[in-house]
Amino acid sequence: MVVFRPFRGCRYNPDVAGDMATVLCPPYDLIGAELKESLKQLSPYNAVHLEGGEQPDPVDPEGSYLQAATLFQEWLHQGVLRRDETPGFYLMRHGYQFRGQAKAHLGLFGDVQVDDYEQRSVLPHEFTREPAVLDRVALLDACKAQFSPIMSLYRDVEGALKPLLDEIMSAQPVVDVQDSTEGAISFWRIDDLETQQRITDCFAAMPIFLADGHHRYEAALRYRRQQAQATATTDNEAAHNYVTMALVEFDDPGLLLLPYHRVIGGLSDQQLIQIKGKLNELFEVQPVSLDPTQPIIDLLDQVETVGKNRHTLGVVEMGTREPSLLALREEIDWQQWGPLAVSEAWVLEEKVIRPVLGDVTAQNVNYPHDHEEAVAQVTAGTQQLVFLLKPFPMETFEAIVGGGQRLPSKSTFFYPKLPTGLVINQLEGRL
Repeated sequence: MVVFRPFRGCRYNPDVAGDMATVLCPPYDLIGAELKESLKQLSPYNAVHLEGGEQPDPVDPEGSYLQAATLFQEWLHQGVLRRDETPGFYLMRHGYQFRGQAKAHLGLFGDVQVDDYEQRSVLPHEFTREPAVLDRVALLDACKAQFSPIMSLYRDVEGALKPLLDEIMSAQPVVDVQDSTEGAISFWRIDDLETQQRITDCFAAMPIFLADGHHRYEAALRYRRQQAQATATTDNEAAHNYVTMALVEFDDPGLLLLPYHRVIGGLSDQQLIQIKGKLNELFEVQPVSLDPTQPIIDLLDQVETVGKNRHTLGVVEMGTREPSLLALREEIDWQQWGPLAVSEAWVLEEKVIRPVLGDVTAQNVNYPHDHEEAVAQVTAGTQQLVFLLKPFPMETFEAIVGGGQRLPSKSTFFYPKLPTGLVINQLEGRL
């Protein structure tokens, strides 16, 4: 049973912070050093000053957490941020461009009670890395606040929420940003008590699927346990028992599930020969005619088309002029490998890469989601092979994760990512 509650969000005061378009940023794990600096220059109040980047300060990580905590308190004191007087839900409409097409999706923001995965109310789909979890725990502990929401998915079988959300969007948004680094964003606060109760009731009987934010959720789990031990209480209304999520419906037409690709480098000649041998055992080369003006886009489209019926990979190798399209040999019964073998990423890792590289696989494989970046590394000669994958099917994702399985690492790239800075969740006191 999911407990989904309204909360007293902290929001920017535009009278002090200025243009809302300048204060939003992506989630921390998409913020590299260069982007971090450009966001800082965009506004002294940009949320990146609190959220940080993918890695903490390598010289003084503890100092960076304390600096964020100090800044957060200063912004509250100065009125840059204001905490709502009463609990509310929040609704976001996020518009963006994708390959020349205008799209938009909805996210319903609220607090979800943090439960262990064994409770089956919150369903994970991937495993986490310990350093990244510890980084987020340290930030929570220092700031007593959650700066970025977790993206999760739900299935509204009865269609009960859609008319309710349409009604909410008929009112004037409290935030309307049409030209920010994160796209066009409209944001509504839902403070009507009857509407709040209807929303809470809708989620009581449905699980939610973690889409983007596994490290932040596990950090919230650990933080909840720490606070429970420190206070020796079990107050269900305590704010530290909750984590803010933006819930997106599985069938939202503006929600995209994109692939991560695989880039391999640092192989010895013998290892490269062995990997090619494994590929030849499992896959056959398909004839492919590519548009010379955009061959990689064309290859991706063909990977997706052929991949509707067969396991399919696009491959670009250093030193070769033409990319290849590989399809799993028809005589191979991949279902004997288990339910995760439905994924090309699983087949590639478990049947090709790991048998050759073993425990050092992580040292030789990178997972870019940008196909241009992935191919550029190989054509420039800094990496040896790139495998281009099709998006993981949404219905297969729901079935596998709903059945209690976790997918191979870097199987899904949900897009667009949620903006950070629309609403902040303070973890002190009660909801």
